[in-house]
Amino acid sequence: MNKLIIYGDIHGCYDEFISLRNKINPQKDDIEVCVGDIITKGSHSIKTLRYIQENGIRSVLGNHEDKIIRYLDHQESPKKNPILLDSDEQQIVNHLTPEAIEFLRSLPLFLCFDHITVIHGGLQNSMVLENLSKRDQQKLLRLRYLDQEEHFIAYGDETEKSIFWADIYDGNQGFVVYGHQWLKEVKVNKYAIGIDTGCVYGNKLSAVIFEDKQTNNFLIESVEYNRK
Repeated sequence: MNKLIIYGDIHGCYDEFISLRNKINPQKDDIEVCVGDIITKGSHSIKTLRYIQENGIRSVLGNHEDKIIRYLDHQESPKKNPILLDSDEQQIVNHLTPEAIEFLRSLPLFLCFDHITVIHGGLQNSMVLENLSKRDQQKLLRLRYLDQEEHFIAYGDETEKSIFWADIYDGNQGFVVYGHQWLKEVKVNKYAIGIDTGCVYGNKLSAVIFEDKQTNNFLIESVEYNRK
């Protein structure tokens, strides 16, 4: 029986990703997916991206890939590029092959496997994944917190009264596996599981493994950040 293996935000942490994948030991028929933010911040973004491409690992779009794509799109215009890159992002852009750019451009906003939905950020109960406005598409990449009326809150504007989206998500778009918001441990809610455990910040890289895509039958595997 094939498994569904979903990796948290890798952020160029190549060594930890290889260690985690070896620990899980995926088989030929298993499905492997990333929650986005494969690249940036870590030491080996290009190496990680190349490995994922070469090994047929799928991914949804993360906000960091989205920024790179938007920068490249603006570069094709004669106008000044409004997207500013830091030195790490510029290095990545400088070393992207045409194949890598094509891969990044092809990343979907979400992937569905039976009742399991993979996204990067978060969603509101009012969202329908098959019919997202452009604004909602950006929310899907960036959503963390909602206000008391369940409206989107921009990063940095949250307060003690803010609500984390997964705590009130009602499951109407499937059981959601997401990243984006890093926590020291995997966050399990009734209809969602957050698997960004902040490897690039010195914590660990995590993955969730579903047996036969059953939402009540999953295993968490993690590897610690390599401090070498």
